[in-house]
Amino acid sequence: MRLYTDPRGEAYEQIIDLAIQNSEFIVLGEKIPVDVVCHQYTGVLEALEPYLVKTIVIHGENMDEVAQIRNMYRSSAFYTAGTYYFYRCCEECGNLLKQMANRLSDWIYPNLPEDLCFLKKGGGDYLYSIVHEQMYGMDVDEEEAIDLMDQISGLFFQLKAHRDLERLLDDAIKHKTDWLYISGHALTELPEKIRYLTELRNLEIFEQDLYRLPEELFELSKLERLKILTADLESIPASISRLKNLRELCIQCGSSDRPTPGYRVKPKEEISLNCIPPEIGELEQLEQLTIQYTSIHELPLELEKLKRLRVLDLGMCMVNRKPDFLYGMKQLKHINMSRDSLWETVETEQ
Repeated sequence: MRLYTDPRGEAYEQIIDLAIQNSEFIVLGEKIPVDVVCHQYTGVLEALEPYLVKTIVIHGENMDEVAQIRNMYRSSAFYTAGTYYFYRCCEECGNLLKQMANRLSDWIYPNLPEDLCFLKKGGGDYLYSIVHEQMYGMDVDEEEAIDLMDQISGLFFQLKAHRDLERLLDDAIKHKTDWLYISGHALTELPEKIRYLTELRNLEIFEQDLYRLPEELFELSKLERLKILTADLESIPASISRLKNLRELCIQCGSSDRPTPGYRVKPKEEISLNCIPPEIGELEQLEQLTIQYTSIHELPLELEKLKRLRVLDLGMCMVNRKPDFLYGMKQLKHINMSRDSLWETVETEQ
């Protein structure tokens, strides 16, 4: 079963204990070249050495070797070349893993060896992580997953039952998830209870009939990334300014999550979203702003206040020319203001 996000804090410690009980080996990998020495986590490998059972080196020039090892152990751990360390599953080793990290996503280069996995006796993952892909999972069925979610606060599985939006939101609130994807629920509006997802840092919504963004959305003060895909959007409310930690904002109109026979995307001239509110200039942490397929025809001067902005992507909009003030935003690395393409990127002039 896939996890929505990796457990952290006490939930991380509890799944380490659970994995120790149900596994034979703990696996950590170094995916850096063999001749590169990472002094940053040398002490970690030294602390774990008393529990080391064996080491496997998979050479980069032989992808057949990667496939062979992956098939042998039936594990997600071996997806690329590298040096892989097998440790004995025991309480002492588990205690070290708890001391060295606070969540599965901490196991990533250069701070730590990568992708903490637990292998069952005879092969197969009991617990796996591919951190750079944000993929985490456990070898349990849906019934077991529901039982574990009842027992461990912060352990949030992706369930078939989550096709019901109320159940998805209730579980997301209960387990204080920091990432959530909402799609396929035929929403015309977001439920008010979205305001209770107080730990969210990453929210993606793909609902073609979502037309208005509620005020409750802008109470999620910890949001760092907000992505909204819909067929048409009324506006970007001025309340966007409340998301002070937002680093990436992406809005794509003309999007459909369930096109039916005869479905037609509105011409961009008919898209309701026709302006960017000046309040967006108050998002001091914003690094990437993407607003695509809209009838926006001019940019607010307040964008100039976004001193951290690196990427401005307004593909398929109706802006006739790049405003002069953008030339003064020397931190901008890429600007896309193509009227007819999502991909024409213009380097900024320095």
